[in-house]
Amino acid sequence: MKMNLADFFMSRKRMFCMSKVRSSLWSGRFSVLGTIIGISLVLVFQGAARGEGEKKEKLILSLQQLIDMAIAESPEIRVSQSETAAASTDLEQAQAAYYPQIEVTALVGPVNDADRPEVYNGRIHDPSPDGTFSNIGIFGRLDFTATQPLYTFGKLANRKEAASQGIRVKELEIPKKKSEIVLRVKQLYYALVLARQGVSVADESNDFFEDARKRISRLLDLGSPNVEESDLYMVDAYHADSDRFRAEAEKGKNVAYVALKYLINLPPEKDFDIPTKDLPMIEETMGGQEAFIKKAFSKRPEFKQLEAALEAQKSQVKAAQSDRYPSFFAALEGSLAGAPGREKFDNPYISDEFNHSYVGVVAGLKWFFDFGILKARVDKAQAEYSKLLYTKSLAERNIPIEVAKSYQEVLQWKKTVAACEKAARASRKWVIVAFSNFDMGIGKAKNMFDAIEKYGHNRGNYLEALYNYNVSLAQLEYAIGTTAE
Repeated sequence: MKMNLADFFMSRKRMFCMSKVRSSLWSGRFSVLGTIIGISLVLVFQGAARGEGEKKEKLILSLQQLIDMAIAESPEIRVSQSETAAASTDLEQAQAAYYPQIEVTALVGPVNDADRPEVYNGRIHDPSPDGTFSNIGIFGRLDFTATQPLYTFGKLANRKEAASQGIRVKELEIPKKKSEIVLRVKQLYYALVLARQGVSVADESNDFFEDARKRISRLLDLGSPNVEESDLYMVDAYHADSDRFRAEAEKGKNVAYVALKYLINLPPEKDFDIPTKDLPMIEETMGGQEAFIKKAFSKRPEFKQLEAALEAQKSQVKAAQSDRYPSFFAALEGSLAGAPGREKFDNPYISDEFNHSYVGVVAGLKWFFDFGILKARVDKAQAEYSKLLYTKSLAERNIPIEVAKSYQEVLQWKKTVAACEKAARASRKWVIVAFSNFDMGIGKAKNMFDAIEKYGHNRGNYLEALYNYNVSLAQLEYAIGTTAE
């Protein structure tokens, strides 16, 4: 087909216009695409920054930090501190009893107006007006007495000593509570580490089973006489125990985590993690059992509490006995009274209750008698003292048993850890050999499954023994009273 020059130029013009349109379309597309990419990058960076921020908010708390936070946030310790503060007020009252006690009474009321009485012919005559309503006035009176104890036969001193020892009893409750919290945190901490390691062991066993499944499937596809289709069913049968173990470990991990979180009073929106991945094997240099028992008697806060409580009750017994004797005192007494409508009458033999003023110092004694009440109080205080003596005797017998039990458990679990570790290593070697024999065609699939199952079982026993070893160490520290240190 022939084309003239005009048609050629027109076609070139159309091609140029089309290319320009395409160019503008492409540039527009690239502009939109660039905008989308830019927004996506901003969102990605914001998400990364948010994720980084969330990572920063997640606390990494060591065992000691968890212990410190649990103690700082413990309501039990605050209760003990409040009880100590309350006991301090008993001492303040006992100390204040040594100072003067002041009693003031103020009265105001109506009274008949009266004139000064007259005496003639040996008789007193009252010239006062009659008692009509218009002749009623008002009076005011102020009486005060300041009493200072002089000698009380030990009533004050014994109660002061009892209050001092009572404070000591309450103060020793604080390290006792701290020891309980430390033991609780350690148990939960080691349980969390154990559960996490249990999940890892289950995952490792699952990997072995999946590897075995692949090998069996490959040999079945190749038509190997060394495997059967039932071997795949055997994989599922053995695999179920591993899944069950993993579910239990997950549950234990979640429970221990939540318990620790609430123990340290961490807000719900905050999370924490622990740096420990493996249970520690603390190589303690164990002394003799008797040395630990001896330390328990000197360190255990409960034993110190009993000693302080005995001293406090002994003082209570003495105070109850002192109540049966008199108390000597000095007193400053005074009175001031006035009635505007009544004339003042000064006579040393006749007292005027409505117009007078006087003050004076006296000495005296106060002695209370009854028919068995004070004796019963003494007997009760003595019975409470005897009860504490028997409690102390019981503690002297039970504490050595508790220490010995914890001490022997540490030794037991230490040996168990070594035995279980040896078994776990041997069973892992068994797994490797079983896989190798299966690959070479001289081993059966069941031998692989038995090896994997035994390895998971022995590894779990090892971790459990390690957990019990660490917990028994913590319980031994608690039994001898060094946990709070």
